[in-house]
Amino acid sequence: MREQLLLLIRISKPEYNKTLYDEYKLFMNSQMAFKKAGLTEGQYDKYEGVITNIPSQIFYSADNKKTWHLLGNTSYMRKNNDAYIYCMYGLKYDEKYYDADNNKYYYVIPWEYIEPLWQGDDTELMAIKNTRVFIDKFQKAAVEAELSYAYGKIHYDLNDKLSDIEYCDLAMKDSFESIFHKVKEGYEIQNEVRFAVICPDGPKNIELQMENDQSLLFTLIPLKYGRHILVELSDLEFDEELKLPVRFSAEIKYYEFEKINNI
Repeated sequence: MREQLLLLIRISKPEYNKTLYDEYKLFMNSQMAFKKAGLTEGQYDKYEGVITNIPSQIFYSADNKKTWHLLGNTSYMRKNNDAYIYCMYGLKYDEKYYDADNNKYYYVIPWEYIEPLWQGDDTELMAIKNTRVFIDKFQKAAVEAELSYAYGKIHYDLNDKLSDIEYCDLAMKDSFESIFHKVKEGYEIQNEVRFAVICPDGPKNIELQMENDQSLLFTLIPLKYGRHILVELSDLEFDEELKLPVRFSAEIKYYEFEKINNI
């Protein structure tokens, strides 16, 4: 089933968000950095880069593959793709949240998603309203930097993939495959969309400069501890064949509340 991305959202501190909305730079961390201790609960993932949990033996050769020696046994095999990623929350269209009588779309970003990313009282929500423009800018910047790139939603199916030999083989061959799969438990609520580039040089991080023509449309919302955020889109226009919204009003409303009620 085809999905429609309506908004891209990031929860962070203003000094981190402004790198994007002021300078049009994507501060991209190494994929392997997300498995390091010390990160917030919403950032840390011990399965980052893991491609199989099938018990395996690791061999090495010191004579150009003429003879092999057993290095040890392993339960998890991890692949470093030399990937650098920028993570966002993807607010997608779901028909059950559409109020056809009033032509409005209501979507709740739950506190349960926000809490693991909370960094103090100045934590804010940054929303990008023209997602297609952002995606185009990302692609153009990656091409100009001569970096291989990919973007897309995370699939929360890694629990099954880790025992799939075909997936392991594909992940070994394709640098991007294991970037877009995560375990479901604890992470599915993130609705994550990733933007990734490959850089074999191995810097600590990458600042990908996009064209700064002030064409991106941002909304910044200060967050309060313990509050859910209700997003209201109005005046939606639909593709008649796909039954998906292609346009909506730029006047997006945001409400905060403590308990989720039926809407």
